[in-house]
Amino acid sequence: MQRSDIQTAKTAHRRVRASTTLNRKYVKQPAKSADVSVSIKRSPKISHFNTTTTAQVASSAAQPVREQVVAHPLQVAANDRLRIRRAASTNSLQAQRPTAKELKDQAIRKALAAAEKTEQPTEVQSKKTKKKMHFGFGRVMLALGCTAVAVFAIVYFVNLNMPDVSLKVAAMQVGINASYPSYVPRDYSVSSINSGNGEITMSFSNSKTGGAFDLIEKKSYWDSNALLSNYVKEKYEENYTVVREQGITIYISNSDAAWVNGGIVYKIINKSGSLTNKQIKSIVVSL
Repeated sequence: MQRSDIQTAKTAHRRVRASTTLNRKYVKQPAKSADVSVSIKRSPKISHFNTTTTAQVASSAAQPVREQVVAHPLQVAANDRLRIRRAASTNSLQAQRPTAKELKDQAIRKALAAAEKTEQPTEVQSKKTKKKMHFGFGRVMLALGCTAVAVFAIVYFVNLNMPDVSLKVAAMQVGINASYPSYVPRDYSVSSINSGNGEITMSFSNSKTGGAFDLIEKKSYWDSNALLSNYVKEKYEENYTVVREQGITIYISNSDAAWVNGGIVYKIINKSGSLTNKQIKSIVVSL
């Protein structure tokens, strides 16, 4: 075996050595150059450099240069007037504010006045009480008067419309279209309304003279000629007169009368007193 071959074998079987690289687990990393502060002392022999530090230079560079502002003369005058006005208002408020003694006197006067009012009622209060009582009595009397007027009005209208109501009830019982005369002779008023035998009888009386008459209404198919032959000649015989008013033929005998209108026979029977022909015609036209 040659020498070169022996060296090669030794090299191949050489043992592995440990790494010389630093292990960061046990060795700290060196600090950066920026974190290292270097203190350089200036030599006392050097005097031609500026005495301001670097921090002072940086702060002065960061702050803007402020110029001195001079106020306008008009603004100065306005500020002076405002200051004078505020001072005057403050002085007036202080002058108007009452002192402690004045407040004490006012409280005493109010307490005395309240005690006097509670002890004895004044004349003004008694007058007010009497006035209230009088006003309340007046209101009660006014209410009673209004109630009496309302009751009287109701009774009046009921009495005024009572004949129409009674007539409608009687007409429903008989089955005819009865009507109440809008004209009634003076001092006459209806005393009763009766129905029976297919006819309606309205009785009128005069409280002053004692006169009275009946107005009878009955449904019928007669005309004026049938009324003349079937009733007038038998009742009045030859003692009657014929009067025509607004197309209606009226047979009048003394204070009695008979006529036909709208399928209803009307009769006026005088009981006492007398009715004129004018009054009879007015009754006929008003039905």
